[in-house]
Amino acid sequence: MITKTAEFEALKGKRKKVIEAIEVFSRAVHVSEPGSRLYVSLQDEDNPDKFLHVMAFDNEGAQLIHQNAGYTQEFVRIVTKNCKKDPVFKSYKYVGGL
Repeated sequence: MITKTAEFEALKGKRKKVIEAIEVFSRAVHVSEPGSRLYVSLQDEDNPDKFLHVMAFDNEGAQLIHQNAGYTQEFVRIVTKNCKKDPVFKSYKYVGGL
């Protein structure tokens, strides 16, 4: 399993636009990607302009499907345009959990 996070922060006044993009994107991932075991978007309670996405893919093929999907490219375009800087991605090794 491949596990990653992505962190990003909306520009002031752009939070609503980013949340709308997250909602559309999350639905597309859920409907179109059986190899994505987990895709969760979290909003920071202390700074509601900050977001953390947590994702888990069955394998590299599932990750490539996700990365190359048109809806992913559109989401990245919207986030890049409406956030302070590009998302910061980190990879993690799965240890355990539900």
